[in-house]
Amino acid sequence: MAPANRTRDRRKHTLLNKLKRRTRLIYLKILRIDDPPEKIARGAAIGVAIGILPSFGLGGFIAFGLAFVFKANKASAVLGSFIMNPITAPFFWSASIFSGSVLFGERYSSIVTQFKEESYASFAKHAGIVYLTGNAATTLVFALLTYFLIKKLITEHRAHKKAQRELRRDINNNGL
Repeated sequence: MAPANRTRDRRKHTLLNKLKRRTRLIYLKILRIDDPPEKIARGAAIGVAIGILPSFGLGGFIAFGLAFVFKANKASAVLGSFIMNPITAPFFWSASIFSGSVLFGERYSSIVTQFKEESYASFAKHAGIVYLTGNAATTLVFALLTYFLIKKLITEHRAHKKAQRELRRDINNNGL
């Protein structure tokens, strides 16, 4: 009996399960914020944008400050900045290099090779510019998607909750 429990415990803590649990936790926290959907979505989009852009570990602080400036929800901005983490970083880096190489008409593999061969001091060369341009494009796409998706999810969630409350109220009032 004990070995089965240990196996089940190990499966619970796989990297994918941890990512799913963390994503769901952030999603639920954003849904439960008491602010207009537009303000929450604006904050999340700011957070995602700052999370994807190179912010060198200061993403949460920068997102919080920008949320204050743009009158967005600060909590959703900080939560949105968590999009960049050790698990998702390679995806966003690759997406940035890919979109930059498409925008510049370069081959993706040649840009990746330049990144591997160049030192950080020479990052500002062509490959760095391609990466940063692609990063800006990737950031814009994901920030816009985040805004509209979060706004839609919150609006639907609140409508569903309101319908449930009205149904409960009707049942209680009618004695059903």
